[in-house]
Amino acid sequence: MKSLSWPMAFLAAMAVTAGAAAQSADDDTVLPPVPKPRFTVVDGDTVKFGPQTVRLFGIDAPERSQTCDDGQWRAGALARKALEDFISGRPVNCKLVDTDKKTNPPVAQCFAGEDDLQEKMVAAGWAWTLPSSKDRYAPEEREAIERKLGVHAHKCVSPAEWRAMLRREAIRREQGG
Repeated sequence: MKSLSWPMAFLAAMAVTAGAAAQSADDDTVLPPVPKPRFTVVDGDTVKFGPQTVRLFGIDAPERSQTCDDGQWRAGALARKALEDFISGRPVNCKLVDTDKKTNPPVAQCFAGEDDLQEKMVAAGWAWTLPSSKDRYAPEEREAIERKLGVHAHKCVSPAEWRAMLRREAIRREQGG
């Protein structure tokens, strides 16, 4: 098991204690409930527990402002909505897998109830599998492509390609082109 940094240790403790009243081992005194950190969906592959950002393991969903079909289809906003719908107000539990090498947040496999959120996002066509984990969600991705679900029904590029296009455009603008 990976050792947990304080943010991930906080997440692990939070998953066990959020919203529950604590009881002392020595007596029957019930302590007030542990405050539940605010949970938010940032985009289709990122969530936050209070201030802690967590990237979903093995997937890359459209960026928040990413569009497809020459700007006519808001893939990023729709992917975020899809993740919110899959969670559907249920508690989310995450298991630490790694740390993002570029941006440094924890990378975790997250579940709403028994539902693997990464699998749901890929199977519905709202995310691509990352090369490092192609085997994990490959069958779901193949089926989403075949059925033309989500991003696969539109003229979309992967988020990595989209970010690269934005970088090239920024460089071109800087150079006066």
